[in-house]
Amino acid sequence: MWIAGNTGMARLLLALAVVMVASTAGAEPVRVTLADAMRRAERHAPTLGPKRAAVAGARGVRSAADTALATPPRLEVDVGPRWHGQPKEVGVDASVGLWQDLSLGGYGGARKSYAQALEMEARAQLAVGQRDAKTQAALAWVDARLARELVRIRKESLTDAQEIARIAAARVRAGSVPPSEQSMAQALVGRAKADMLDARGRGFVADADLRTLIGVSAEPVGPLDARDGALDRTRVLSWVRRGQPDVAAAEARAVRSARAADLTEAGGKPFIAIGPQVTREATGDWLLLGRVSFPLPVVNPAAVETARARSEAMMAHAEVKAARALLERDVRLALEEREHSRELRNALRDGAIAPAREALRQTKSQYQAGSVDLSAVLAARRELLLSEERWAEAAADVRRADIHLARIVGRDPWQLQGAKQ
Repeated sequence: MWIAGNTGMARLLLALAVVMVASTAGAEPVRVTLADAMRRAERHAPTLGPKRAAVAGARGVRSAADTALATPPRLEVDVGPRWHGQPKEVGVDASVGLWQDLSLGGYGGARKSYAQALEMEARAQLAVGQRDAKTQAALAWVDARLARELVRIRKESLTDAQEIARIAAARVRAGSVPPSEQSMAQALVGRAKADMLDARGRGFVADADLRTLIGVSAEPVGPLDARDGALDRTRVLSWVRRGQPDVAAAEARAVRSARAADLTEAGGKPFIAIGPQVTREATGDWLLLGRVSFPLPVVNPAAVETARARSEAMMAHAEVKAARALLERDVRLALEEREHSRELRNALRDGAIAPAREALRQTKSQYQAGSVDLSAVLAARRELLLSEERWAEAAADVRRADIHLARIVGRDPWQLQGAKQ
């Protein structure tokens, strides 16, 4: 009913919607290298929102803890009648006291130390989250770039299949081979088209992951293959031993746990109350007193909570040692993975692709001349396709191995050789 009565407004809204859809659909993807993808993810990855909120919240806790007094002062007022003299006269006694509780266990300092440790842990967790986001974006970039490489390989394979089908059709027309060979060649073309569509679907999924992580629709650019550079293992291991993000976060968590135990313990220690008291007696006399009040330390009300907090702090410190030990193992495995992935890629590149390409060229010429049958051509084409696809996967694995090693040591992949790729 509203639309029927407001056709002008409805047309305007429809036009705006069409313009918005058209502008979105026509937006050109941003060309991003591997380094671009990682930098954008560090700023725009949605997984970083909660960690940034934790840092902001920790700053609020630190600001709240940074006060001169840990507990508020207390005002006490006493008023009551007094009977005195003969005959009895009634007067009024009034007292006003101002008290401040002061911790004998350093409660105020423990609050500040805990707040600082909480902020330090939040920042360390944010650093881990940023490193993870950059790693995820890098892997998504590799997947998207690999999908495009597979599309290129399978498009070339489709061209080969179409050429084989053309030769088969010519030979069938010449009567040199039965019609079944043409049907087989046409089936080969159909399968090649399906393989290419599969590669494009794989690219769509990788593009969606990359877009989510970096905040824009992206076209990955740059070589799929990584360069072979000398790796300084001593330098890499030194990165692990100082400033590695996961260990730094574990250390920050251990410090925060220890400060939390200190805060609990300080809160259970006695507080002494001091302050002045002014009394005006019914007789007209004035009294000025100083007052000190403190509990007898026969029971620690926070003993159980303090013991529990200390237990958690001990566990956190043990986790730091475990993280360091596991990290040494992980980096050595990652170094081995990096070397192995390069050996496999080089073996495919140098020993499989060029011979397979030459074999296909020769068998196609021989098939056209009638000296070999279709099965030989199909075998040569299949060997070339498998070799090229395996090389592409191996090249992607080289990139992934570099990204994995870089994540472990807390650096970017191009820093492994000391220069940007």
